[in-house]
Amino acid sequence: MSKPRILLISSHHLFGESMEAILRAETGIELVGPWKIDDQDICQRMDEERPSGVVIADENLYSASAAELTKSIIEQYPNVTVIRTALNEKVLRIFSTHTLPARGNDLLETIRGCVSPAQETDKANEK
Repeated sequence: MSKPRILLISSHHLFGESMEAILRAETGIELVGPWKIDDQDICQRMDEERPSGVVIADENLYSASAAELTKSIIEQYPNVTVIRTALNEKVLRIFSTHTLPARGNDLLETIRGCVSPAQETDKANEK
């Protein structure tokens, strides 16, 4: 059984490192990244990496750059789960519509519940 590939995108270096440590410790997922949120070619690079989920860790849950990136990813990759989290609030936002209290275990549970290896297989079959 293949592991879901999770792409980590972060705007803040230390926050990104903390999120990376949490995700790398989880044996049930394969982590891609972290990438910087201001990279211009994120969606193009996603074609190569084919993540089944994306975690965007930003300083502010409502930042314009995170919102625009979320929109671009959802438009170009509708089968990819996008989870946003921020330093300024203790919540996770899934597809920018659901909000949950945030703890390290909540992030991992969200990834497990929203992203399955089957999504990665479905995307590969679409190409």
